[in-house]
Amino acid sequence: MKNRTALTSPRYLGTDVDLVMNTPHKFLVLVCAGTFATAGVRAGDTSDGKAMTATATEEQPEEYKNWIELGVGGVITSGDRAQFEQEHRLPGDQAYGGIQDLHYEQTVGQNATLTVDGHAIWDTNDYDIHVELAKPNLGYIKAGYTEFRSWYDGNGGFFPHNDVFFNPPYPEMHIDRGDAWVELGLRAPNWPEITIRYDHEFRFGQKDSTVWGDTNLTGLAVQPNRKIVPSFSNIDEKRDIFSFEASKTFGNTDVLLGMRYEHTEDNDSLNMERSAGSVGVVPGGQRKVTQTQNDDVDLFSGHGITETRITDNLWFTAGYSYTTLTNDLSGTRIFGTHWDQAFGEPVPTLGSRDTAFIDLAGTAQIKENLFNANVFWMPFDNLAILTGFRYTHQNNDSESTFIDEEPVPNTPPFTPTNPQGGFHFGPGVPANGARNSDYNDFAERLELRYTGIKDWLFYFEGEWDEEWGHVNEFQSLDEPEPVPLDKDTNALGQKYTIGAAWNPTMRFSLAGQYFHRIASYDADLFTSLHQRLVDQDWNVDDFNIRMTFRPKLPVCMGSLAFVTRYDFVHTSIDSQWFVEGETKAELQSGEIKQHVISESLNWNPLPRFFLQANFSYVLNQTDTPANNISLTPLASPTVTNFRNDYWTVTSGIGYIINDKTDFYADYYFYCANDYFNNAAVAVPYGMGATEHAVTATVTRQLTKNMRLLLKYGYYNYRDETSGGHNNYRAHSLFSSLQVRF
Repeated sequence: MKNRTALTSPRYLGTDVDLVMNTPHKFLVLVCAGTFATAGVRAGDTSDGKAMTATATEEQPEEYKNWIELGVGGVITSGDRAQFEQEHRLPGDQAYGGIQDLHYEQTVGQNATLTVDGHAIWDTNDYDIHVELAKPNLGYIKAGYTEFRSWYDGNGGFFPHNDVFFNPPYPEMHIDRGDAWVELGLRAPNWPEITIRYDHEFRFGQKDSTVWGDTNLTGLAVQPNRKIVPSFSNIDEKRDIFSFEASKTFGNTDVLLGMRYEHTEDNDSLNMERSAGSVGVVPGGQRKVTQTQNDDVDLFSGHGITETRITDNLWFTAGYSYTTLTNDLSGTRIFGTHWDQAFGEPVPTLGSRDTAFIDLAGTAQIKENLFNANVFWMPFDNLAILTGFRYTHQNNDSESTFIDEEPVPNTPPFTPTNPQGGFHFGPGVPANGARNSDYNDFAERLELRYTGIKDWLFYFEGEWDEEWGHVNEFQSLDEPEPVPLDKDTNALGQKYTIGAAWNPTMRFSLAGQYFHRIASYDADLFTSLHQRLVDQDWNVDDFNIRMTFRPKLPVCMGSLAFVTRYDFVHTSIDSQWFVEGETKAELQSGEIKQHVISESLNWNPLPRFFLQANFSYVLNQTDTPANNISLTPLASPTVTNFRNDYWTVTSGIGYIINDKTDFYADYYFYCANDYFNNAAVAVPYGMGATEHAVTATVTRQLTKNMRLLLKYGYYNYRDETSGGHNNYRAHSLFSSLQVRF
């Protein structure tokens, strides 16, 4: 179950602003949590500060099957509050709380059981209710509703050359996701096990998009345009799911049959800006772009699975599934002076290359057949063999029509909405496109495990996957004349793994593994207009070793355990392209080297005290030949070698103060120093960030059926890549009271 009391995401952000002195009113957010905690602690103590003692009469402990946990908390932030909310899924600068956890069970009638589980937290939009009525040897009926909120930071990019940053149109956004469902199950003796379920899922709200808009207000004299302007998406999606499954055992064979139907309606839009900040410039000044996408999808799937236990050491499984999916799609891309503008309204700042489309209508259909079979065999007690085969056939057909809208120069008479030198959309041009693809995929797997040598395990795994396909694409607007893409494709994947583990004693173990993966893609082009990738080979080598050591310590020092791991990964990428009617020579297009070193420590010096610490260091380097290419008139390459080095530290301690009170504390640290400022030719993307997080938790058993929790957290994040715009510091306080009954 997700821990809703803790802010333990691996990103904790911060800023240097003094929270206490500059924002004293924010502490009102934490008053409820602090008061709740104080009152709870007092409930477990006598007036003179000593813990209440048990009565003289020793009573048999009562078993409590039900409980409710009430919680309240708050967060105060300084800096980018939306970034904190995105990383920790908690609202900043306001209180939240409610029913943190609830469980209730009750016997109904002779032997039926009613159970209720859930939680409900206000201002985080976090709700979950699960109700089930079950009767042994008959079945059950259960229903539930789940909803939770994800926050998003609207910030876009930062351009360091002139400290250019655009404030997002919506700094704080969120999407609510939910699922209302009901399920019926028949579990009667000698009858098939039948399960029927219905789900209604939804996703609604706004989120940021990495499809950023552009601006030329960067202060650069040469090629000043950069895509750093924040964009956002409007999301409105619904899905209804009906599923049915029935299973029964016939002798030594289990049989399962099932089907699933889904209906999905998506109404989404991407909203971005062009030439942001260039107000009143004609042509090509600031303008808005709204691209909508509407999908109406129906999916049907049926499947059957069998598992046969031929003998105790020989099993056979097989399965088949059929899936068909159809989609009716529509959409538009419209330029305007504001988002969601109707097509045809004047756009004085329209640019010469602002291609729009309206009246998109199309259909898509996917059909898939899949069959697999597996055999598990143990010819000897110390040898296990697993082999499997899978065949997949998939056919995709899609076609669409739309009205292509191209800008044409304005003509007199000129007006503010029809400026001289500007553009407007000319007559629409009907256009259409289609795509057909057909793929056959064969996959095999073999796994061997041998334990015939004392204290040793040896294993080998082989995986093979080969796919053949044919693709045909056509679009009527291709220039200079419509030329379809017609090609055959072949993809081959191979992976070979060998490993061993040695466990000579309880205090020491050693394990090592090596695998080699090959992924090859080839295409035979019959016709093609644009450049195409015709061949690419990936070769990956991975070697890792792990050692566990538990040294023998004096009794007074408790127990200690170390886990050390080293992992090395080398990846090479060779590519070949078809450009302007010519197939280029194959060359290495990338090389990736990664070293990962990690250490874990667990120490229990006392029965009531423990210490845990984890450290990891990652060295990751990507080299590309594009690093040696400078495009005129630029003086340095736009694509450079890339580093993704970082290290993390996590630690925790726990101390049992007495039989009623526990204390826990955690610390997290992250550091990346990969920021590279090449703003003169590109947008810097390398991560440069430092994070700290500290949490402290106290739990107190007030009575035999009441427990109090109080938790404080501090989070600090500094981000060089965003120019400090994503920095924040945050203080959180949370308290909960659990009552069992």
